[in-house]
Amino acid sequence: MFLQSLIHSFFSGSKRTKAVKTNIIGSLFVKGISILIQLLLVPMTLGYVNSEMYGIWLTLSSIIIWLNFFDIGFTLGLKNKLAEAIATENWERGKSLVSTTYIMMLAIFVPLCFILEIVVPCVNWAAFLNVSTQYNTEITRVMYALVAFFCCQMIVGVIPAVAAAYQKVALSSSFTVIGNCLSLAAIFLLTKYCPPSLLSLAFAISMMPIVVMIAASIILFTTKFRAVAPSIKAFKKEHIHSLFSLGFKFFLLQLQVVILYQSTNILISNVSSSLDVTSYNIAYKYLSIAEMIFIIVLGPLWPAFTDAYTKKDYTWMNNVYKKMILLFMGITLLMICLTIISPIVYHIWVGNKVSVSFSLTLAVGVYLLLLSWCSLQTYSLNGMGTIKLQTYVATAGLIIHIPLALYLGRTFGVLGVIYSLIIIHILYTIIYTLQLRKILTQRAKGIWLK
Repeated sequence: MFLQSLIHSFFSGSKRTKAVKTNIIGSLFVKGISILIQLLLVPMTLGYVNSEMYGIWLTLSSIIIWLNFFDIGFTLGLKNKLAEAIATENWERGKSLVSTTYIMMLAIFVPLCFILEIVVPCVNWAAFLNVSTQYNTEITRVMYALVAFFCCQMIVGVIPAVAAAYQKVALSSSFTVIGNCLSLAAIFLLTKYCPPSLLSLAFAISMMPIVVMIAASIILFTTKFRAVAPSIKAFKKEHIHSLFSLGFKFFLLQLQVVILYQSTNILISNVSSSLDVTSYNIAYKYLSIAEMIFIIVLGPLWPAFTDAYTKKDYTWMNNVYKKMILLFMGITLLMICLTIISPIVYHIWVGNKVSVSFSLTLAVGVYLLLLSWCSLQTYSLNGMGTIKLQTYVATAGLIIHIPLALYLGRTFGVLGVIYSLIIIHILYTIIYTLQLRKILTQRAKGIWLK
């Protein structure tokens, strides 16, 4: 009876609150599997290729993640605009928004694919990544494949934004998890039957998510999302401006995310070595377990805050924000515990294949805690669409981070790059927290409200 009462209490509340809680439970399950897969992928991949090749792969995949943001924010713009259309049950507008987004993605990425494939052989990849020239030919082949996969993924990657707009964040997250499961199976087969190859690794990891999203798109647009299923007839040019206007602001924010987060591997490779790229990623993947748990809970807040802000429900937003602060305190304790036991975990997880210092683990832990706190603020602000101030702050981050990381990196090595991330996120923490609290207390004016 107690358990039944507890379950009933958890799932009580408004329709919006129930949707958020349901998504949190679903996302915890999905992301839990994702965390397990990511942890299994590291030793399995290191069993297929050596530490240096794995470091090269991580750096190459970072470059592709950079490119992933060249949709100019269309999918993030769609998430907000479609959530608004769903909130008002304007299904015709929703269908037009989805259709317009798909057509714009095709218009952008089909020609971009051809352009990038021409550029690939013009780059001396070995010199760029600071690795032995013996890898240059293989890296070039990998980049050919990754460019094609990237463009395909951008086109089919609209479906997660549609699912999120429907406040089905757990479903949206499941696409990646299923893709990772297939990648894990593919790498297992590679370790058994194929010699070490960066190209084979690229196919195993990059192709599977595309297959999953194509299948998901076909299934969902004929069932759950039939009301907004894309069609050429539903394309409307006037939606391009609204999607682009909001999307471009998100693009600027994403550009900051790219440079801060995905440039880390490249910066470490340049100031140190690909081996340190591997060490950093081991520490990051391990400690990000705590950050990922927090992000799982935050994920449903974006569309829920869009719904609440559209309806001016400040009471609900304030109550949820206070609960998220309490959760952050719990995440902080978890991060401390994970950091303390990290030497034991590394020994069990990767053995002697990779060496990760405690100082690196500690620095990554501090950085991830700051990132988690910033994520609480930005997820809420993004849901409200009040992102103009973020773009200014993000621009400052763009200007400061790379020269600071290079300077500190040449002095402190891999730790210097992490120190730069910490400094930048202290700046973000102060400004984003102040902005969100001004909005939630309805005291925001001018730039604080844009």
